[in-house]
Amino acid sequence: MRKLSPLKLFILIVFSWFPFSTYATPAFNKVNGYQRNGQPCPLPTYNAYQCSKLCVRDIQNCPTQYRPSCASGLTYCVDGSCQTECSQNLVSACSCPGAPAIQGHLYPCHGGETVDIPNFNASNMEAQTMQACANKIGVPDTVPAWNPNPSSIMWGECPTPDYGPLTYHEPAFIALYTFYGSCLVSLIGWTLYKRFREKVIKMKFNRINTSQNIQKEYKDDGSEEEKKVPSENPSKAILNDDDTSSYLASLEPEEKMTIKAYKRDWIGMFIFFLYIIQTFGMIAYMIMMTEDYYTEYLLFRGNQTVQASIFIAMWYIFFGWFAALVMFQHRLPNFFRIQCTYSEGQYVQVEKDEPAMIFLEADDFIMRSVRRLEQWGKKIMGLDVVVNTSPLQKTRTGTKYFVYQCTRFVYHPETQLFTPHEFDLGGTNAELAKQKNGLTNEEAAKREELVGPNFIEVYVPNVLMAILREFSSFFYIYQFTVLWLFYYFAYWQVGIADTAVILLSAMVKVFVRLRSEHRIKKMAEFTDDVNILRDGQWETKSTSDLVPGDVFEVAEGKTTPVDAVVLNGNIVADESSLTGEPLPIRKFPLRPDDPTPYDRIGAGKTSTIFAGTTISQAERTEQGQPVRALVTHTGTGTDKGELVKKILFPTRVAFVFDEQIKIVILILLACGLVCLALAIWLYAKGTSAWFYAMFAIAQLVSPLLPAALVVGQSVAAGRLRDHHIFCVDLPRILMAGKVQLFCFDKTGTLTREGLEFYGAQPIADVDNIVNQRVNKIEPEFSIHHEKVYDVPRLMQMGIATCHAVTILNDQFIGNPVDIEMFKSSKWKLEMTSHEKDDYVDTFTPPVETPGDNSAPVHILKRFEFVHARMSMSVAVLDTMTNKVHVFVKGAYEKIKDLSNPESIPKNYDETASELARSGCYVLAVSHRELDLDEIGGLEALRHWNRDKLEQNIDFMGLIIFKNQLKEDTTENILELKRGATRTIMITGDTALTGVYIGRQCGMVEEGSRVLLGDYNHEQDKVIWFDVDDPETFNDVNVDDYLLNSQHTPVELAVTGKAFHWLVDQDLIRKYLLDIRVFARMTPNGKVQCVQLHMERGITAMTGDGGNDCGALRAAHVGIAMSDAEASIVSPFSTSVRSVKSCVELLRQGRGALATSITNYKYLILYGQVMMMLKIFTFYFSITMSQNVWIAIDVFITVFLTWCVSNSKAAKRLAPQRPTARLLGPQTMASAMGLVAINWLFLIGAFVMLYKQSWFRCHEFDASAVNLAKWWLLADNYEAAILALVCLYDFINNAAVFNFGYKFRQSWWRNYPLVILWAGYIVIVSYWTLANPNNFGCLFRFNCGTKSVLEQIGYKPPSRNIEPYNTPLGHNVMPWDFRWRLWGLCVGNMVATLVYEKLVVLGPVHAFLARHFPVERLKVKY
Repeated sequence: MRKLSPLKLFILIVFSWFPFSTYATPAFNKVNGYQRNGQPCPLPTYNAYQCSKLCVRDIQNCPTQYRPSCASGLTYCVDGSCQTECSQNLVSACSCPGAPAIQGHLYPCHGGETVDIPNFNASNMEAQTMQACANKIGVPDTVPAWNPNPSSIMWGECPTPDYGPLTYHEPAFIALYTFYGSCLVSLIGWTLYKRFREKVIKMKFNRINTSQNIQKEYKDDGSEEEKKVPSENPSKAILNDDDTSSYLASLEPEEKMTIKAYKRDWIGMFIFFLYIIQTFGMIAYMIMMTEDYYTEYLLFRGNQTVQASIFIAMWYIFFGWFAALVMFQHRLPNFFRIQCTYSEGQYVQVEKDEPAMIFLEADDFIMRSVRRLEQWGKKIMGLDVVVNTSPLQKTRTGTKYFVYQCTRFVYHPETQLFTPHEFDLGGTNAELAKQKNGLTNEEAAKREELVGPNFIEVYVPNVLMAILREFSSFFYIYQFTVLWLFYYFAYWQVGIADTAVILLSAMVKVFVRLRSEHRIKKMAEFTDDVNILRDGQWETKSTSDLVPGDVFEVAEGKTTPVDAVVLNGNIVADESSLTGEPLPIRKFPLRPDDPTPYDRIGAGKTSTIFAGTTISQAERTEQGQPVRALVTHTGTGTDKGELVKKILFPTRVAFVFDEQIKIVILILLACGLVCLALAIWLYAKGTSAWFYAMFAIAQLVSPLLPAALVVGQSVAAGRLRDHHIFCVDLPRILMAGKVQLFCFDKTGTLTREGLEFYGAQPIADVDNIVNQRVNKIEPEFSIHHEKVYDVPRLMQMGIATCHAVTILNDQFIGNPVDIEMFKSSKWKLEMTSHEKDDYVDTFTPPVETPGDNSAPVHILKRFEFVHARMSMSVAVLDTMTNKVHVFVKGAYEKIKDLSNPESIPKNYDETASELARSGCYVLAVSHRELDLDEIGGLEALRHWNRDKLEQNIDFMGLIIFKNQLKEDTTENILELKRGATRTIMITGDTALTGVYIGRQCGMVEEGSRVLLGDYNHEQDKVIWFDVDDPETFNDVNVDDYLLNSQHTPVELAVTGKAFHWLVDQDLIRKYLLDIRVFARMTPNGKVQCVQLHMERGITAMTGDGGNDCGALRAAHVGIAMSDAEASIVSPFSTSVRSVKSCVELLRQGRGALATSITNYKYLILYGQVMMMLKIFTFYFSITMSQNVWIAIDVFITVFLTWCVSNSKAAKRLAPQRPTARLLGPQTMASAMGLVAINWLFLIGAFVMLYKQSWFRCHEFDASAVNLAKWWLLADNYEAAILALVCLYDFINNAAVFNFGYKFRQSWWRNYPLVILWAGYIVIVSYWTLANPNNFGCLFRFNCGTKSVLEQIGYKPPSRNIEPYNTPLGHNVMPWDFRWRLWGLCVGNMVATLVYEKLVVLGPVHAFLARHFPVERLKVKY
């Protein structure tokens, strides 16, 4: 006996697990066993069996009617053709693949005859068919089957190919051994070599490091030397992992990175090149195996089982290879390099913790478990960190650095860390203001080495690389790996269609992403010429040459290339492109005598010009000196650079929607395993079962699922664009659909853009204020002067001069309130140069009648408004009296604190509060008169700091503005409240004004008591009082009122001071959702307030840019009301400055979220119907025709998915939000209920079928057909019933989920879906009800073999019909049964529609929601 080699024995054992066999009958009933009356079924007649051709030695042996003939002069050849002369090289048409060669000449007779075989027995199929065909054709029934050397005649049907026994040394096997062996050997060999090299390097490093530590630890005299230790030491685990790695804490504490150095190795480069070739080889070998499937497994000697088993093994290897390539793509280049020390390194690998994900809804045990499993898996495989590789470079002086996320990281030997370098230019305004002389070229070059050029380089890949990047995600690997099965297993038509859909959607994503990246690149990358002061000389250089500490000239019309502080000159900057601020902002030079700490975002903002802003005006104030600025930050260190980094490298926000999809996919994969088990049990074993199970998984987890989940967002983004709302972050649209808390800035958002000047209320005899204070006269308020002409002159002067308004191109520039105040004063700003007289500005009063005073006043000194101080001040020289007046203007609470207490009228708080309570915007002004001789003259005054100038001031009056609501604010605020959205006001204005506006617009509930909390310095606590009756209800217990709020509604308001005190005392969370108005809030306070609300629910913020930028960026959903491109400020921006835009955003967001859930449910139901269909196909050993599969997977699913996404958002906001939970009760009830109904009706259809006498004894018998032609397993009643019922389900599921409910418009408003749904139903109804026709026969419905159709009385269709693969020869159902089946399918559709409308969305849902409410955020809307 011949012995098997160990290799052959192993292969045979492996392949023995993959027998290719199929059951013939269902598991629980005997096919064609009994009639309805219980009698056994007679043997059936096989209708229109197609006989094989005859092969003869002499064509005269062919029966007369099948004898071939040729035209005169032509000879009939063995290949069945007529030629003038038959070549000796012709292959006989009777030869068979995998069979012995024909001996002699054999000629084919004409064939194609069909015959009916009575009493057909599948177990004796060969003998019966040969005898029946012999009788039909008229040849003896002794005609033998095919053999290579017949005597005279034989049947031409080829036997099973036999290419001989497999030796496993065939060329295909040798190629496989060589290829996969090379993959294994090269990777294992390289890994061993790499570890050896790295171990040698580590041992050498440790030896040198130990020696250096001994030398450094003690000096020659034996004294201990101080050692420098990094500020944050590496953990022990990291040190054990790699002694050559460096652990660093970057500028932001949470950004901890591990940095490893690598160098190239020639062997590694060769192995990497080989790895690339092997990757393409994987694809080539899969193509080879797929081609071999269609050529009868020739490479494997016709052994289908072995070939299919090897394909399965290769498929797993292919999936694993490419999955590893995708998962480890960022680590892969360094795998083929040698890890080394920094001194030898050519590349660095930066590993940083994966950006924190924000979970926006409470999770449950299942989600926590899946997340823990995911985190554990990522940690095991090293996927819990983000990996990037950068070239390790050297500066001119040898300093090592690398660029990571557009920022240069420089190696610092003293700390052994790579960090972005920062220069300490000075901490105070005075220190910065003194740096006017610029840098030397040598110093600038050193600094450029440390921080890099002032240029943010944004990498945008070319189209080819962008395509590769798009396809380098795990889901694409899943998709294309599954598609190999389609191409391999004779399902290539659907494979091509799905590939086209996937490629098309991917290409769209690629080009949209490239367009966005090019826009970011255009915004981020900027160079221009600029004059820089170097070595005491002005030089024209590129803006990329600027470094911190440089002094450069600020020129009009130029874009600021850096963040810088103004050293001299008057500058007006247009910051709309950065902050959305609609008006240009005036910037002022730093003062050399100002010891205030510099804060570029806070108090120093008025002296800071930011990168990306445009200089509208640069006016010289020093003779012969250009307007200069000092560079403080460059590149990504600028405010714009930080925003660009956040756009390029965003923190991923995980919505509950995204998290639960992982659980859903796991559930669907479990369903796939069920299908595998059922396939093995009911249908097939081995390779056949595996293929069918893989198809089931592929259809359960649809390759279209990712695209379908975002298409609703894309449609919503387009509709938002139609309403002039622009989105740069599509997933945020879904968050907008879940917004619970909406925060509003007041001025310019709820109220009109500008305030209306409403006059002033000075103290009595204000022109003699100095004498009043000297004589200690008790101050009293004068009357309210609505017209500025009636205001006393000194107060007029304060109104006309205490601001920072300037004129540019005949347009007023400055704070909108200041502009309104100055315009109302009627004074004139003289636009003359002040290089010689050192005045800041000059104003002249209006001259109404001849003789009026027209003497100008000069601004000697000005301190601009800062939010931290809530005030500004000016020193004014009155040329008519030669007196110097100091005016300090600001919030009335702040001016009260700054002013001398004896100058404050007794009814100050009452008067100011009453004005604020009536909706007025109230500012206060104080005054001080200076004696120049006493202070040392004008020169001494110019050296005063702010505190000195603003001391000893006396209150002089109130300046009043009217704050008017926008026309549509009230209706839209009420719409938001009706839509279960809590509205909150966060304003820099006074609390009483905020309360007044809140009541006017309906934000504050009508009839509710409003308690205002303000911080009391003396008692060091927040005092709460009733805004309508502060004297009676003063210092009340707010907790008592809140406990009784069900009886008497209570709203709270707080001032900025009270807010911060509550935060410090950790009490703010207790009252947060009861506070309606947050007043006197600074920009940082707004951010903190928004973040606190974000802890409680999904929070939106809207404002007009400027001071709201931080809050807009911080919120889950930020919408900037600005004409400018505010995409770098917030994810949404709109040019429609109305609360209506906020309503529209929520409306479209809710619609998009509901649509995304609908698309999800539709595709999940697609998978569940497929699972139902698969289980029936496994049980009955049937399938649907190939064209039906194509219709479902290409036309029905793809087009209906797109149509479902076109549902329009509801016109009004519903009093609840759509669910975002894929596993929530409503979603699960909808999906599972529909699955149950579909199962019941499909079972009902088969029960109805089995009750038909014409069906019994004509059931499908898998043993009687050719299983190789799987696409013909639909040629039976069972497959037709299954296909038709499921087709109605596939189509109707889209209609079921199209109900508008509360978040989308009525179903009939989705015109594309209604039209397509109706069209598809008409088509399927035609297939169900019509007699045999061309269209139905294309899909194998109510059709049959042409001769059989004629036998049963139907006119055969004109198109060619492949003969039916069953004994019956047709699947035409009786007319009455077709109508009953159609009625059942319509009933199925109605039942699912009614269930969704009445149970999931209607009264049943309402009843359950009332009695079993879902826990939601409880707030007063």
